Amino acid sequence: MADSIARQFARWAANLKYEDLPPEVVDKVKSLVLTQMVSAVFGAQMQQGKDAIHMVKQEEGKPDGATILFDGSKATRIGATYANAETGHLPGLWDQFRMITHPGVSLIPSGIANAELEKSTGKELITALVAGYELSTRMAEDTVPSTAARGFRPAPIYHTMGAALIAAKLMKLDDEGLMSAIAIAANCTSGLFESGRSGGGETGVHDPNAARQGVFSAMVAREGHIKASEQVIEGPAGFLNAFIGSHEGKLTYTFEGPLQADLSKITEGLGKRFQLMDLMYRMYDNAGYNHAPINMMVEMREQYGINPDDVEEVIVTMNFIETLYPSPQFPRDPANPPRVGGTHWYVAHALVNGGFPQVGGPTFGPTGEDLKADKKVEEFTLNKVTITAAHDFPMFSPKAVIRMKDGRNFTGEYPYARLCWDYDGFVERLRASGPKYPLGGQAGLDSFIDLCRTIDQMGSIQPLLDATTKK
Repeated sequence: MADSIARQFARWAANLKYEDLPPEVVDKVKSLVLTQMVSAVFGAQMQQGKDAIHMVKQEEGKPDGATILFDGSKATRIGATYANAETGHLPGLWDQFRMITHPGVSLIPSGIANAELEKSTGKELITALVAGYELSTRMAEDTVPSTAARGFRPAPIYHTMGAALIAAKLMKLDDEGLMSAIAIAANCTSGLFESGRSGGGETGVHDPNAARQGVFSAMVAREGHIKASEQVIEGPAGFLNAFIGSHEGKLTYTFEGPLQADLSKITEGLGKRFQLMDLMYRMYDNAGYNHAPINMMVEMREQYGINPDDVEEVIVTMNFIETLYPSPQFPRDPANPPRVGGTHWYVAHALVNGGFPQVGGPTFGPTGEDLKADKKVEEFTLNKVTITAAHDFPMFSPKAVIRMKDGRNFTGEYPYARLCWDYDGFVERLRASGPKYPLGGQAGLDSFIDLCRTIDQMGSIQPLLDATTKK
């Protein structure tokens, strides 16, 4: 009988070494660390971030614990993980995989806290992160829409096991210990989508709690008392049955292709094909499916010299799942009408003003940071933007037609692959956030960018902690 899915991940991760990683994978992971730590520094300035840090310091302060980013105080392993995930979550500067999963929000804080306390090297941190990212992304690749259709928010559902594997790998557990960590995490994962459907705020704790529960799972696994259920993922009453409705891979929704996942593909090519290379970066504080339409509008405006006053209509075609957030099963509004704060509005803002502000970056348009006060954008949104939902259409890869009043038509497209940058590609865009970076402005951000390039040369991760702590 073939090894179970969890067993294959555990055995591979237990044997994984830094030397096994291709240079492009190391480069990508460095960029993921950079993304999340910069986001945490920005998030620590927000009131909700300050409150989360205060709560953790009050309830879980520990002089010899792990570092709370920016603040510099110490807390328990799981307390610091939670605080750093919360501050990293708030600004919206994340990585993203598929729709509604952004692993780094949970995985990077798990790696940072455990690498600090286990006195890991930079290479060990990178290696553990690869293991956790591969587990999270491979599990989510085909199943995200079906998980959302069952009322679960995919991000925390798939992040918890990844965070657990990272922590357990840094704790140097063997394959049995890693199995236990994965199994415990599968039982600790949570996150409902009613808040996404109705606009509640509970989603704000989903990813931080996934990070916390993942670390907790590894800590319990290290005690050595819990034997993992061998088929905790694909068993008849296991993870897949609970969160997609079928332990055999039957799906209810998919972006494109058949409604059947090949479960053997989840672990196929481990160590040879790295799914994490398909991660995109969220530069704007809005849903990931809005990023390609924003970039596409900016490009088309520049390429064709479009004056928004001369536009008759903008027609954007997207995958139907992206138009029915959070899920076709539980959409906020099945009609997806034009509204301020929706995809129609982001398209209008980008075309009318020539851009959209990224986290920490400059604003566009006459109303500064009060984006929703821009009446010209609102009018354009309500009267000139049409979103067309397409089935069996590539995810996050919109196409557009801009019809001009003089009869000309301009076409554009923005494939998902264009959002999956390497380190230099990400940095090229991140630098626009420098003037507002809380730790030294542009010079401080540039210095941290250079530092993250050297993670694999670090004997400990202390330089990362020092660079993200207020002086």
